[in-house]
Amino acid sequence: MTDTTKQSPTASHRQVIRDVVNTMAPFASPPVEQDLREQGFDGPILRLHLNECPYPPSPKVVEAIREAAAGVNRYPDSWWRGPANILAERLDVPRHRIVFGNGSDQLLNALGDLTLEDGHSAIVPEPSFHRYNLATEMQGAELIKVPLNPQGANDVEAMLAAIRPNTPLIFTASPNNPTGGMLTGQELHRLADGVPDSCLLVLDEAYHEFAQREDGPDGLAAIRHREGPWVVLRTLSKAYGLAGLRIGYAICGSDEIAEGLNKLRQAFQVNAIALAAAEAALGDMEYGRWLVEQVAAERDRVMAEMRGMGLSPLPSVGNFITADVG
Repeated sequence: MTDTTKQSPTASHRQVIRDVVNTMAPFASPPVEQDLREQGFDGPILRLHLNECPYPPSPKVVEAIREAAAGVNRYPDSWWRGPANILAERLDVPRHRIVFGNGSDQLLNALGDLTLEDGHSAIVPEPSFHRYNLATEMQGAELIKVPLNPQGANDVEAMLAAIRPNTPLIFTASPNNPTGGMLTGQELHRLADGVPDSCLLVLDEAYHEFAQREDGPDGLAAIRHREGPWVVLRTLSKAYGLAGLRIGYAICGSDEIAEGLNKLRQAFQVNAIALAAAEAALGDMEYGRWLVEQVAAERDRVMAEMRGMGLSPLPSVGNFITADVG
């Protein structure tokens, strides 16, 4: 006789998982070369869907990686002193307010952990980087999506209007991925002044170096005098060609926010190779500027070609293009 009251393996396995995780869509990895080869494709492959830098990193970075490889039997510096010291001096912020992560993704998740819980809501631009949504949904918080303006940038007034008493977190992005629109200096100041002190303002500047090339405003400079809590996120994946090493950083507006992120982090959440590469990349700004120039020139060339085909790409200042192809 069989026990018909016993749950099926699938049901029992799901039971131990949080409801919010059970209801989430599975991770859908964008296809890369290995996937296409396994599917039988043997032609040339150009990766245009991951917003990577198509050029290799600085030769100084490659050399730093070689040197660091001999020491990977040791744990890395848990306080990332090498790159943090460079950024602290360059950005005029205390070193202890700079928190590094395994890419900006990890830091975005941590910001959700830091601020959100069941019954809360978070503001996100739509469409934008999907990690904002996941960082919210993982905490059981309500996602409030605010459509972009017609130029593909975050709609500041609409985002401010969407904030509720139960909203402790607002994600903004400039330039916005995937549209490429950036906020003006006036809009950034409006954000800094308009977001209530009870809400953490997060400005994602993953494409900061590309915006600077277009004489865009410096988001850090625009919001650093805000009295309420704030974080500016940047990365070395795009303009420095380090996407494969996964390293980003958060510039925190207060000791309390930085301390909160450090309470949540892993002991060694950035590996030794990535730290060595980051320090070398940040120390070779001339090569970094060259990378940005090459990518931006190609972006502008492709946009011109698209217009010649009758398409209307949005005015992107990132390293990517969005257009309606029907």
